[in-house]
Amino acid sequence: MSTPVGPAPVSVVCPQCRQQVTTNTEPKASTKTHLLALILCLFGCWPCACAMYCTDCARNTEHYCPSCNAFVGSYER
Repeated sequence: MSTPVGPAPVSVVCPQCRQQVTTNTEPKASTKTHLLALILCLFGCWPCACAMYCTDCARNTEHYCPSCNAFVGSYER
């Protein structure tokens, strides 16, 4: 079970190492990212499709503990 998190680093107690930490965040492409990029490519907007992978607007944010690198939670856009 993951902790509720947002798009920015949050202060939480790590479920793995039980330390109070501020999470490290990492944007990850999701199914939504791939579908939006595919639709943009089909309509001839391939430069915009590439942008889906360079911006955070269509990617999820995953949170990890900086001490033990355990997964803490995910924020889906």
